[in-house]
Amino acid sequence: DAMTTQAIANTVSGISDLRHEMSTSVFERDLIPILAEMFIKKAPKLTERQFDFPDVACALANLQIHHRTLLKTIAACCQKPGLLRQMTDWGLSALTWSYTDGFRDAEFFDFRASLRAEVARRGTISEEMISRS
Repeated sequence: DAMTTQAIANTVSGISDLRHEMSTSVFERDLIPILAEMFIKKAPKLTERQFDFPDVACALANLQIHHRTLLKTIAACCQKPGLLRQMTDWGLSALTWSYTDGFRDAEFFDFRASLRAEVARRGTISEEMISRS
């Protein structure tokens, strides 16, 4: 419980970077559940660290790990009023890519719509930027 959400996000991102060198099954079975549980406990309290959400979602999408509870928590937290508007272009792009290309589950339809609406509102994020996240 001593890990910050940033430390958790950095760890999951680091694991994602290693995906070509190691089997993801070890991470998915042993480490991701522990990190997910810590992140889920802390996520509802996050306000200014909103970039931790896209970091974690993007890393999970890269690893092709569908930790449903964590993904639902990220989606719910990111739909708090004003949070998507405060998010950086990269963060919004990473979430959009993660929940569009990585996690196509029907249960995230409304969240994808919120992400796409914010992308359209800004008018500064290209499909290429989203696909490179």
